[in-house]
Amino acid sequence: MAQPSLTEDELNDALGLAIRAANTAAFIINAVDERKNNIAETQTRMDTNDIVSQREKQCREEVLNILRVGTPLYAILIDETHGETVLGDGPTWMVSPIDDSISCAHGLFDFSVSIALALRKEPVLGVVCAPRLQEVFTAVKNRGAFSNGQRIHVSRVNSLKQSVVLLNQSCNRSDAAVKAMTAIQSELAKLPVEGLWCNGSTALGMCLVAAGRAELFWEAGVNPWNVAAGVIIVREAGGVVHDVDRIDSFDLTRRGVCCGCSLDVTKHGVELSLKHDYCRSVLNASP
Repeated sequence: MAQPSLTEDELNDALGLAIRAANTAAFIINAVDERKNNIAETQTRMDTNDIVSQREKQCREEVLNILRVGTPLYAILIDETHGETVLGDGPTWMVSPIDDSISCAHGLFDFSVSIALALRKEPVLGVVCAPRLQEVFTAVKNRGAFSNGQRIHVSRVNSLKQSVVLLNQSCNRSDAAVKAMTAIQSELAKLPVEGLWCNGSTALGMCLVAAGRAELFWEAGVNPWNVAAGVIIVREAGGVVHDVDRIDSFDLTRRGVCCGCSLDVTKHGVELSLKHDYCRSVLNASP
């Protein structure tokens, strides 16, 4: 049986569709910001969170509609409906309408709209839109990576001590997971690295690596729709992507990702993860 494939024209159409869907979601989110700015100070955080939740649902519906109408034969894997779709070899959209809704609700910048297209279980196209940064990252396999239309490339740094490291806090707050995370953070702080930062959106964190603004990012407990767009963007920017606990493979379904400007840098993430049993500690009780 012939392997599924996509023509260059189909990739072009898919890229345009993904950008339109991401920009539509960003427009909805920006409307939330305007509405929140008009909320009286007497209203609670719950009120504003409810507004964000409503808009997240609206983003999901709008993105799904655009993708379904534009590519009716493609599968779609999206955050809250993933049980309905299995990642297969055919063209599959992977979508996180608001990647890190907590940052979105709190008025922070580090969230994104993340849309990827995978073929044979590998991302071939990615779009990550950061509404509050007014920045859209894009990549198509073998065409390079871009931010707002400008070519981007990973950092040339090869030393961990000169690196900015992004290490996300897992949603799993079990004793084992917290212990592993704090042990890793402690070692990085003592090196010391150039900077250590806990980012919100997985996809945006990976894009910051792709753009050369950070050198290393890793996180366990993530899902395919959180990382797929970031994977192709980092790779097309000249970076490396692999599993959290090994440098010679990457599987979207293993719920972890480590990426960076070079293996000389990312190998330290793997070493620390293995030393402190990070991946197993997070995944054993991860929601």
